[in-house]
Amino acid sequence: MNTRERFQAVLNFEKPDRLPVIEWAPWWHLTLENWRKQGLPAGFDTVGLQEHFGLDLMVQSWIRPTNARTPEVPHGSPLVRDLAEYEQLRASRAVHDLDAVDFEPFERYREQHERGDAVFWFTLDGFFWFPRNLFGIENHLYAFYDQPELMKRLNQDQLEFNLKVLDRIFDRYEPEFMSFAEDMSYNHGSMISEELFDEFLLPYYREIIPVLRKHNVKVFLDSDGDITGSVNWFERAGIDGIFPLERQAGVDVARLRREHPKFLLLGGYDKMVMDKGEEAIEREFARLLPTARQSGFLVSCDHQTPPAVTLDDYALYLKAFREFAAEACR
Repeated sequence: MNTRERFQAVLNFEKPDRLPVIEWAPWWHLTLENWRKQGLPAGFDTVGLQEHFGLDLMVQSWIRPTNARTPEVPHGSPLVRDLAEYEQLRASRAVHDLDAVDFEPFERYREQHERGDAVFWFTLDGFFWFPRNLFGIENHLYAFYDQPELMKRLNQDQLEFNLKVLDRIFDRYEPEFMSFAEDMSYNHGSMISEELFDEFLLPYYREIIPVLRKHNVKVFLDSDGDITGSVNWFERAGIDGIFPLERQAGVDVARLRREHPKFLLLGGYDKMVMDKGEEAIEREFARLLPTARQSGFLVSCDHQTPPAVTLDDYALYLKAFREFAAEACR
């Protein structure tokens, strides 16, 4: 099988010749700084690093509603506080400017994708993520109660922007899957209730997901933290799967598969064992093996590889990963 066939088999709960050997997230810059001191050549971008390590290529385009004109604020701080400030931001074309959208990674790797040697996936800002980036973390959580109509206006605008982006994507490319960036959970579960999800996020998902289904694109939700209690919400919205399944937040992939047998999984490998030696690395793969054998599970590090992981550690991890990828499909 080629790379695209391998991914499509897993995404359709079929058995490939082996599992894809992948890194879905860009490597942490601190990790790369350490690796360069240990001999990693400089100059690689994310896909170049995938090629350097002999991974199956995943080419991502993240199409953000912000652009170069968007003011910079400290992480978690407010960009807007009310409707007037939001309207001013839109008038300056600092958000939702379609002319600022490009698909450079897809263009650069179009030939590899057409040959079947790479998969394409794209990310859109979701309906929790987008207003949070505008309001800032604390103000966003208050806004569900203090400014509900503005919250809905933001997400309606984000929906319309995302739908226009989809027109452009599907006019040019055939991605295998996509994700909505949300990050709506921490290690004790969702930051909002099911009632808030149903009122402020669900209506917009139900409008956009049928468009994605029409183009045979699998839909993932990207949320760190413990998403276990929220999966029912996502399934009702029409979402196909979730990542990164963080072990440190208590996510149990075997339990998710038992309770949601047709829900796609991506990630799940506990990044905190990657510097603990060969036995610990192999033991973690063994934990995931029964679930991986059922397909529908793209195994990968459950977030970015930590800086404590050396290049030698990573070589042991990749060696064990390749053996696991074959074993899971025997």
